[in-house]
Amino acid sequence: MAPPYLDEDQCLVPGEAMVRIEKAPENTRRIFAGIDMSASVDEVWNLLTDYDNLQKVVPNLVVNEVLERYEERSIEEQANKTLIDSSDACAYTQECERQSKSMKGALLKQVGGTRVVGIKFSARTTLEVREWPRGLPQPQVKSPDDLPSSSEKEPCQRYKFPRPFAISRLPTKDITMQSTSDDKGEFRLYQGVWRMQPLPGCAPAGQHAMRLTYAVEVSPRPYLPVRLIEGKIAKDLQNNLQAIRKYLANE
Repeated sequence: MAPPYLDEDQCLVPGEAMVRIEKAPENTRRIFAGIDMSASVDEVWNLLTDYDNLQKVVPNLVVNEVLERYEERSIEEQANKTLIDSSDACAYTQECERQSKSMKGALLKQVGGTRVVGIKFSARTTLEVREWPRGLPQPQVKSPDDLPSSSEKEPCQRYKFPRPFAISRLPTKDITMQSTSDDKGEFRLYQGVWRMQPLPGCAPAGQHAMRLTYAVEVSPRPYLPVRLIEGKIAKDLQNNLQAIRKYLANE
């Protein structure tokens, strides 16, 4: 299993996607995956925000439908709709939710297909996707000391996205994906973060290198024990990251 974080001083090009699984309460897992590639952050950003064509890149997407598009709005416009109590322990989560409503993105209906213990399995999810071109409003992880302690006992909470998988001293771009509160699919909660960071120290002269990571919290319905699917989800994430790298290499 991969270490708790990927250091930006490590160059993983070429190399397989790395993955880590962490336990969490309430039939939940936190899964982290990362890969390095010879591409720019903007190239990967443009690919992952081309919502109409994600199924051409992500191999296990059986259905990918854009239900709605969100245009960027000013935070001031949203501020009048969501009051934040700074003394509340949930203030950060509320602020993240408030800011997300101002971000560009899309509402996607997705169905992922795979096989679990030899049985064909499809996971349906309606996802709210938001773009954070300046990164999520969370403390930047610049060293191992900035990483939170073990989150094994910390339950999942909407808009409290999983910690980063990679250390970055340079600015990052993020894309959040979260199942809607009224979603009727196989997951009680699904929320993840695509993070794109430059790796100038790993790029040959005159070229680009970047690291793409995905940190996700998956909490299936009670009828679906997470231990049955965690390994397959992790493997599919590895395959997806490698497919993205291959797609860009062939562009």
